[in-house]
Amino acid sequence: MATNIISVQDGPRLTVSMLLKSPTLIPKRILDMMDQMFLVDSVLRGAQDAPGGSVLYFESTPLFSADDPAIMDEFGEIPTSNGSLGTPKVVRVVRRALGLRVSKTMVDRNNVDAVNVQVTQIRNTMVRAWEDAFFSALIANANVQVLATDKAWGASGSHIRQDVNSAKYLIKNSAADAAGKQKFGYVADTLVISTETESDFLDSSEVSLPYLGNIADENLLYTGKLPNKFLGLDVLVSWRLTAYAPSSALVIQRKVLGGISDERPLQATPMYGEGNGPNGGPTESWRTDVTRASAIFIDQPKAAVIIAGVNGGTNSVTLGGRTFNLIAGVAETYPQAPDVVE
Repeated sequence: MATNIISVQDGPRLTVSMLLKSPTLIPKRILDMMDQMFLVDSVLRGAQDAPGGSVLYFESTPLFSADDPAIMDEFGEIPTSNGSLGTPKVVRVVRRALGLRVSKTMVDRNNVDAVNVQVTQIRNTMVRAWEDAFFSALIANANVQVLATDKAWGASGSHIRQDVNSAKYLIKNSAADAAGKQKFGYVADTLVISTETESDFLDSSEVSLPYLGNIADENLLYTGKLPNKFLGLDVLVSWRLTAYAPSSALVIQRKVLGGISDERPLQATPMYGEGNGPNGGPTESWRTDVTRASAIFIDQPKAAVIIAGVNGGTNSVTLGGRTFNLIAGVAETYPQAPDVVE
């Protein structure tokens, strides 16, 4: 019988029959292909468990006490300060799953390509589902700040460095109170761009000349990461950003802006027959089920800034049902940070 290689990494030639005789080979291959591909695992922190299928969290919890420390006289009683929490919110766990099937006909014909196609499709679809969930939660949060640029990043006269520095400024100076005494102390460390923006970003003279860094010193493992930093930020690329924030880029502090709680971590069952019998039961097929049950939440929305208009200057932009009227020039829209070279 002719044989095929399921992947270049596997080495030995494998038939579909051989894959079924070792029920964990296909599930392991699926999980291996998804390793380091989930954007949510790179930018969100691992949060608490989700008992009962939901997570309670507090949005924008201040990092300072409600009271200032008292000036004490001798033998004076030291006052206590009640801690303050942000707005309580609840998010529920969502279970997403896909199954891969291998038929007796695929075994008889040794159709390894059909198995490979399903493995790739499941990997891509599961990864897409979690990126969609993350971007949907982020864009829908009305407390995420929006900064508008009047120049597309690929256009003449664009100000990419100015835009990114302005977003970093907003994140660094965000506070829980209007007086500015309750600083959050965020420090932006990540820029997320879409695949549509990637070419304009990399081709820009603002980016290509100072685009320096050393990937050997990094511990961020994500397949969509560009090799070097820009203005001190790791640069991640996601094609799904456009679906939720068209013509936009994100500046965030990862592991701070939100969390993900896995009630059921990503897993795949060993291959099993769909019914009793030596040939996969009445449907003559075997399957593996890939599942993950998670709750995603954004509890520090001001640790993120959306830069709108990066793929085209416009007078307005709609994000998550909110319409922003853009004023010509970033400096007129938000306080402008100095265009420093890092």
